Amino acid sequence: MKLALAIGGLILWDMIIRARLLRLCLAAFAALAVAGEGRAQTVSTLTTPVQTAWTRVRSALTPEQQANEVRGFMAALASANGRPTLPPLDARDIASGRVVSLDDPVLLQRPQAHEITLTVGGQFLIFRPLSRASLEPFFGR
Repeated sequence: MKLALAIGGLILWDMIIRARLLRLCLAAFAALAVAGEGRAQTVSTLTTPVQTAWTRVRSALTPEQQANEVRGFMAALASANGRPTLPPLDARDIASGRVVSLDDPVLLQRPQAHEITLTVGGQFLIFRPLSRASLEPFFGR
């Protein structure tokens, strides 16, 4: 009888612990969901003209078209900010994944082998330049 009561007590204690863990997990999940909703609302800081211009940069098929679209993107960005701005840039070699310095001559010699990441309004915009002309607006040329 004592053994049955002891086992019953252990089972009851185990159920209480599991219930508390379940409540803790549900509370944590709910907190993450609420935090995620708040971030989702504040992430999109690009205006519609800037987003449209960026879409056109990404969809350009020829080097000349891409260079013109990059200039259009920079103009839309300047219009949205009220002044010309150069967004922070990072470059990576596509094949090796290594970071390439922006003043490295290989970036302008073989731009097609690199991926450029712009940081605009807290968002990372990635594109692959088709020519040196596509990079020139970012370097103020």
